[in-house]
Amino acid sequence: MSASASFTSIPVLDFTQTLSPATKPGFLAQLRDTLINVGFLYLQNPPISHDVQDTFTAKGLELFHLPLEKKLKIEMVNSPHFLGYSRLGAEITALKPDHREQFDFATELPAPGPDEPLYRNICGPNQWPDEITIPGFRQALELYLSEVHQLSTTFTALIAEALDLPPTAMDGVFDHPQQHKLKLIKYPPPPASQVDDGIGFQGVGPHKDSGFLTFLLQATPHRGLEVQNKSGEWVSAPPLPNTFVVNIGRALEALTGGICTATTHRVCLRPDNFVDAEGNSLGPRFSFPVFQGVSPDLSADKITLVVPDHIRALVKDEKAKSDAEATFNQMFKTSIGEGTFVARVTSHQDVGQRWYPDVLARALQGQREFSA
Repeated sequence: MSASASFTSIPVLDFTQTLSPATKPGFLAQLRDTLINVGFLYLQNPPISHDVQDTFTAKGLELFHLPLEKKLKIEMVNSPHFLGYSRLGAEITALKPDHREQFDFATELPAPGPDEPLYRNICGPNQWPDEITIPGFRQALELYLSEVHQLSTTFTALIAEALDLPPTAMDGVFDHPQQHKLKLIKYPPPPASQVDDGIGFQGVGPHKDSGFLTFLLQATPHRGLEVQNKSGEWVSAPPLPNTFVVNIGRALEALTGGICTATTHRVCLRPDNFVDAEGNSLGPRFSFPVFQGVSPDLSADKITLVVPDHIRALVKDEKAKSDAEATFNQMFKTSIGEGTFVARVTSHQDVGQRWYPDVLARALQGQREFSA
C-alpha cells in the first residue's frame, strides 16, 4: 500500500510472528505500514489466556443481566472518577447520545490527594458490583486487565521497533503504575422507527480515541464497527476469530508527529447487523475495549521522542503532518490530563454536573462558541 492510497480492509497481523527471529522483521514491516497508512489492525493469536478471556466475557455478560436497581448502586454519577454504570444513551459522542449501555472500570488506583491537580481525578478507585451478586467478577476482570496490560507493554515496544527506535523509547510517557480503562458495552438493536436513509443508528458517533492504544475484544459476532479511510469511505471491521482489534489513539499520533495514524471510527447499528446469515436474531452486541492511556501529567516539555528521518519520510500526506502538529499543540500545551478531563466532563455530563459544574459550564460554553 502506498502512503497516498486509502485502505479498503483492516490488516491482520499474527502475534506469533514476533516470537521468532526469522519472522519478526516481516511483522515489524507490516506493522510499520499499518501504523502509517491505516491506524487499525486485527492482532491474531494475542497472548491472552483463553480461560481468562472466556471467564471475563461470561462475567461481563452476567453483569448486564443484573436488575436495574443493582446496576444503579454503582452508577457513574456517584464517582468523581468517571467509573461505574451508564444507562442507555447517557454518553455523548459527536454531540449526540450513543445508543449503548455500559460499565466503566479501570486499573484500581487510590483517589488523588487534595493538593493534586483536579484533572488527576480521571484516575481513582472503581465501583464494584456486590461480590454476592456476581461471585468472582472482580477477580475475572482484574486477571483479564492484567493480561491486556502485559500485551500493551509488549505491543508498545513493538511499535517503537517498527519505527526504528529502541524498544524502551516510549516508556517515559506512562505512569507507574499505569492505568488502563476498560469499558463493557452493550448495544441493543436500534429502534426501528429511528433507522433512516440506510445509514443506521448511532451506537457510537464518529470519533478518534484519545489515548495511546486501544485493545478491543468484540465479544459477539455482530458487525457494526466501521473505520474511515482517507477517501472518507467507511470500511467494516467485523469480528474475526481469535483476534483483538488494535487501534492508534490521538496521544500516540501526536507523540510521533503524525507518523502513527489515529483513525476515525464509529459503531453503526443497522437491523441486519443483529441477525445471522439465516435471519436468526443475534441479540444485543457486546464489545469490551481496553484503553491504554499516557500519564495525565505529560506535557510538551517532558517529551523527548525523536523518530528517525527515514521513518518520517514515509509519511507523504502533508495534511496529516499538519493535523498531528495541531493535535500535539492542543493536547500537550499544558498537560494531556487537562484535555482528557474536560472530554470526560462533556461526555458524561451528569457526572460533570454533580462533581465539576464549573468545568462543565465552561466546556459547554466553549463548544457553543466553536460551533457558532
